[in-house]
Amino acid sequence: MTAIYALLTFLLVYGLIAVRRVGRFSIPVWIPMLIGALVMLATQTISIEQAYKAVKMDVIIFLLGMFMIVAVLERAGIIQHITVSILKRTRSMDRLLFFILVVMGTLSAFLMNDTIALVATPILVGMSRFGINPKPLLIVLAFAVTIGSAMTPIGNPQNFLISVESGMKAPMLEFIKYLALPTITNYIVTYYLLRWYYRNNLKDMSVNITLYNDDHDPSKSIIYEPRMAKISIFVVSAVILGFFMVSIARAIGLEPMLDMSHIALVGGLFMLAYSRDRVAILKHMNWGIIVLFITMFVFMDALSKAGIIAMIADMLSPLQLDSDASEPTSPSTILAIVSTSTFLSQFMSNVPFVAFYLNVMHEQGFSSDDIKAWVTLAGASTLAGNLTILGAASNLIILEAARKDGFTFLEFFKIGSLVTLANMLILLTFLLVIP
Repeated sequence: MTAIYALLTFLLVYGLIAVRRVGRFSIPVWIPMLIGALVMLATQTISIEQAYKAVKMDVIIFLLGMFMIVAVLERAGIIQHITVSILKRTRSMDRLLFFILVVMGTLSAFLMNDTIALVATPILVGMSRFGINPKPLLIVLAFAVTIGSAMTPIGNPQNFLISVESGMKAPMLEFIKYLALPTITNYIVTYYLLRWYYRNNLKDMSVNITLYNDDHDPSKSIIYEPRMAKISIFVVSAVILGFFMVSIARAIGLEPMLDMSHIALVGGLFMLAYSRDRVAILKHMNWGIIVLFITMFVFMDALSKAGIIAMIADMLSPLQLDSDASEPTSPSTILAIVSTSTFLSQFMSNVPFVAFYLNVMHEQGFSSDDIKAWVTLAGASTLAGNLTILGAASNLIILEAARKDGFTFLEFFKIGSLVTLANMLILLTFLLVIP
C-alpha cells in the first residue's frame, strides 16, 4: 500500500510541475515538491528522522552562500552595471546579440543562471524605448544563461547537485574539461543561428545603443554602493579561485579542509557582514529554491525507499545505461542520457528531473568513476532548457519579469528547437571525442 501511495504522489507532484498553472494561478515549482514531501511524511513512507538525514546539507549550504553573494552583487548594482555597460558600448544589433549571448552566458557560469536572467530582463525590456522589439533580445538572454551555465558546477542548481551526488573529486576541473569547448562552440553556432533567424528584425535596427540610458552615468546611478561593490568584486574573485583550488587539490590526491559549500558560505557571510542592508538582502534571496531542494531531497529519498525509483529504472532499461560494459561511458550511454534529458526536462523541469534521474543512474550502477556520464547529464539537462519555455526555470523567470513584452511558447519553440538541436549535436560530438 505504501508503494501505491508513493506512486500516486509521484504522479501528482510531477503532474503539477508539468502543468505549472491552475486557472489564473501560476504554481512555483517548489510548491508541488513541498506537497510531495509532506504527503510522504503523512503516509509514513519516510520518517521524520529519515527525512532529516535525507537532506544534503552541503548542497543547501552552497546555495545559501551563493544566493547571499548574488543578492549583495545585485543590491550593490554590479550586475546591472555590467549589463548597461554592454548596451552602452554596442553600436549594432549584431554585436548586441553577440555580447548578450557571450557575456551574460559567461556571467551565468559563475553567478548562476537564474540571477542573471532576473537582473538583465528589465534592462533589455527598456530597449523598447528606442523602438527595438525586446522579444528577440529576451530569447537570446534565455539561450545565453542556459548555454553558459552548463560549463561549470556552479552555473545552475542542478549542476551543483550532480557534482555533489556523483561523488566526483574535482568538479570544477572535470566540468571545464568536458564542457568548456562545447560551450564556446555553442556560443558561436548559436550566434550565427540567431543572426540568420532574426535577419529581418535586425536589418533596420542598427541603432546607436550608446543612447541607452544616456541621461544616467552608470558609475553613479547603477552602482548603488561603491564601497560594497569593491568588496564584492574581491570576495567573488576569491570564492571562484577557491572553487578551483579545491578541485586542483583533490585532483592531485589532497583532501582540503574546506569544500565548495564552505567557501561559498564564507564568501556570502563575509559580504553580508559588510553590507549596510542585511535585512533587505536576506529578503531578496531565492528562498523558493532552498525550499525546493530541501523538500526534493526528502521526496526523492521516500520514492527510493518505496521502490518507485527502482521500478522506473527498470522501465528505462531499454535506454541501455549499462555501467557493466567494457567501456563504462559508452556512446550508447551518452546518447541515452542526452535523449532522456532532452525529453523529460520539458515535462519535469531540469532541476526536479536531475534529482530524479540521479537516483535512476545510481540504481543502474553508476559511480564516481563514471565522470563523463555525470557531466553528460549536467550538459544535456541544462541545454534541454533551450527547447521550450518549460525546460528551464530561467526561461520562466525571464517571461515573468518581461510581462507584456515576453515571448510566447511558439515563438520560443520555433528558434529553440533549432538551437537545441545544434547545441545537443555539438555536446554529443565533443563528449564522444574527448577521452
